Amino acid sequence: MSLKQMIALVSFLTLSIVAQGTLFSIVNAAEDEVANINGASISSDEFQKRMERLTREGQGNFDTAEGKEELLDILISREVLNQEGKRLGLDKKKEVKERIEELTKEVMISEVVNQIAAEKLTDAEMKKYYNKNKAEFKEVRASHILVKTEEEAKEIKKKLDQGGDFAALAKEKSTDPGSAPRGGDLGFFTKDRMVKAFSDAAFSLKVNEISKPVQSPFGFHIIKVVETKDAKNFEELAPAQLQNIRGTMINDEIDQLKEKAKIKINKNRLMQISSVPPDHSMDGPGEHSMSDPPSEK
Repeated sequence: MSLKQMIALVSFLTLSIVAQGTLFSIVNAAEDEVANINGASISSDEFQKRMERLTREGQGNFDTAEGKEELLDILISREVLNQEGKRLGLDKKKEVKERIEELTKEVMISEVVNQIAAEKLTDAEMKKYYNKNKAEFKEVRASHILVKTEEEAKEIKKKLDQGGDFAALAKEKSTDPGSAPRGGDLGFFTKDRMVKAFSDAAFSLKVNEISKPVQSPFGFHIIKVVETKDAKNFEELAPAQLQNIRGTMINDEIDQLKEKAKIKINKNRLMQISSVPPDHSMDGPGEHSMSDPPSEK
């Protein structure tokens, strides 16, 4: 195994061990040990579970004699580093504790989401949810013109109201590199595919209706709805669409948990917090394309 492969596996095991608990433990029967590192044991059962999981997830084939030896060497290296870190007192450092707490929280979140999915996202429940909220899954084909300021957007809207050609203005004025060359065409999308402000506006328009300037994290949009499609029957949905429904249902479950929780927000303190602007010096030309925007729920 190359050094690069070993480093990758060590990183993978760092996360998986947080998820499944400490790999090394003191065992009563010495014959159950695969290895012992300064008193910390690797039992045969623990080793086998780790081996099966890595193999199943495509990290390598560890079922051969050579593979088992490679994996054991990695686990021994990990434990040696772990013990050295404790000897140096690194586990007492504030930043290390914070990272461990964050990893633990991420694992807990993942496990809760998995449990919600297993218990409440059955095919029957998904179909029931979809049919109940079918109107939310209709598709819209829209075009847009994206600019940086509201003044620019208002000027473009004025030109459109006076009979200006939407596609021509999109090609000339829009800062969205994905849709501008197509005259602003974004194709068909469901409501969950766009940021909320954009979706709310687009799905409130009639065919051929043009919106007022709409602000989103990308800038200011002028939106024109070109065509609409009714939602498909549940049986006709593609895997990606089913995955979107799962995401929507999980978000609904999270919203219910938030409603039950006692949440206090200090808006004044929130507004006082500032961040360092991201460095875009290594970015490519243009801005984020609305053709593949982040989903916002």
